[in-house]
Amino acid sequence: MEPLKNSIADLEMYQLENCHSENKRWALTLTSYEQEIEQLMTLLDDVLEQFNHQNLRQRAFDYQQSLNRLKVWFTRLHTDLICDRSTCVSATPLPCGESQFGRYKAIPSQFAGLSDEFTKIKAGCYQFLSVVVQLNLM
Repeated sequence: MEPLKNSIADLEMYQLENCHSENKRWALTLTSYEQEIEQLMTLLDDVLEQFNHQNLRQRAFDYQQSLNRLKVWFTRLHTDLICDRSTCVSATPLPCGESQFGRYKAIPSQFAGLSDEFTKIKAGCYQFLSVVVQLNLM
């Protein structure tokens, strides 16, 4: 019976450590995405401040709206599902020791979808900004 208890305890410890390492990785990546969104928003603000051309302003505004939406989703994912605390307890059977982290298995699919959306929006935004720079408008 003792080896079984040790195996269960080892498994719980492994799950907890895995949960923490995954959460740390997701938290760092989300923070990086949020910072990149802020940088893009600053560049788009410059376009909106400097130009009156309706097409440029509309495209900059559209990208800002998309980035704002993503930022809200990233923040919600970060707040609702990511374990930022360094001292999660394993007293309960759920990963990271808290009920909200029992949903951590849902993170990869949500994270992948948001990452793909961010990559798509970011690529379009950088393309738009590079055209503005090439035209010596910025």
